[in-house]
This record gives sequence, structure tokens and C-alpha cells, in this order.
Amino acid sequence: MQRMNRRQWLGRVGSIALGSVAVTSCGRPEVTSEVEVVSPRIADAYEPISQIDCVACDNCMPCPYGINIPGNLIFVDQARYRGYLPGALDDPDFASKVDTFFDRFQNSIPDPAQAQHCISCGQCLPMCPDHIDIPRRMAQITALTDLIRNLRCLKK
Repeated sequence: MQRMNRRQWLGRVGSIALGSVAVTSCGRPEVTSEVEVVSPRIADAYEPISQIDCVACDNCMPCPYGINIPGNLIFVDQARYRGYLPGALDDPDFASKVDTFFDRFQNSIPDPAQAQHCISCGQCLPMCPDHIDIPRRMAQITALTDLIRNLRCLKK
């Protein structure tokens, strides 16, 4: 089996949510508040993330793709608890929260263990005692981080 990250997988098989949009970080550190100028496919793929309540039992580990599943899920719940998890795109504080969220996410979870590498294989699903839909939650986290990457690229 050839290992590939989520973006490579989506590019190969296509995606209803993201299509063939190439999402890359252009290295610009600021975020624009002009959310409406982001690719509609990226914006449509994003939905505010509700509380996950992972207890970090590690039953879902190891992930065959090297993703730190509990680390990603707990990071999001901690971001919500500490007040820097971005909500809806039209929230007035969305743009102010994305920098904090993304910078802490990048510093907390190494890239190979981040949610965007999930290909939704589902091997983790039967292992979760709390019946968390892990592939869906990984897709939500990926949609948020992809949106933030695009916002950063738009800022000139």
C-alpha cells in the first residue's frame, strides 16, 4: 500500500467537499478577515466543530497512517475550552481566533501526525468506546486548517 496524505488521496480519487482544489500554505503569517474571498469549495467544506469529548484511551491507536488521533481530538476540545477555537465563518471573532488556533496546532502536533493525513479508512471506528466518528472529526479539523491556510495565503 502506498502511503499518501489526505490531500494526495483527495487529488487522486476526488472529493465532493473539496474537489480538486490544491490547498497549500504559502507561508504568509497573517490571516485576512475576508472569509468570503476564500475558495467556495474550501469554505463549504468547513463547519464549526462541536465538542468531541475524546478521553484519550488510545484504543484507536496506532493509526496505520501515523496520525495522533487522540492528540488532534483533544487539541480541538482544549482550544474550545480555552476560547481560541474558531466558530462559524460569520462570527465576528473568527479571524482573531484562527491565528492562535493554527499556530498552537502546528506547534503541538507534528505535521505527519496531523488530521489532514487521515484518509478515512475507518480502522479506528470499532475501537472507540465512546463511538466518536473519528474520520468525520478528522475531516472537520482538516477543513478548518485548510481554510486557515487559504486565508493566510490571501493576505497580501
